[in-house]
Amino acid sequence: MVTLKIKAEFESVYKSQKRWHSPYFILFFKENIHSQKRIGFCVSKKIGNAVCRNSIKRRLRNIYKESIPKLKNGDMILLAKSGVDKITYETLRNNYNYALLRLNLMQKLG
Repeated sequence: MVTLKIKAEFESVYKSQKRWHSPYFILFFKENIHSQKRIGFCVSKKIGNAVCRNSIKRRLRNIYKESIPKLKNGDMILLAKSGVDKITYETLRNNYNYALLRLNLMQKLG
């Protein structure tokens, strides 16, 4: 899993036109010319303490890892909203998969 690290990379993805607002997160996506998939996670300090924020990042990271084989190449950011710590893993995964379908980010396999 390749992650976004530089502020300029994050800003570039934030300015892209592809985004999806879920009740629990905002997904930003920007196609890139590289043949790789990169991800960035953002969880504000407004959402719980450090333990809670790290738990949210672990859940988001796991959901992303499950979807890597079917994703298009590009840069993605998952920005957590308040309330994401109170939902089940299944709800979060279903919302994420729905966002991928709505933004047409799935590759055609086969």
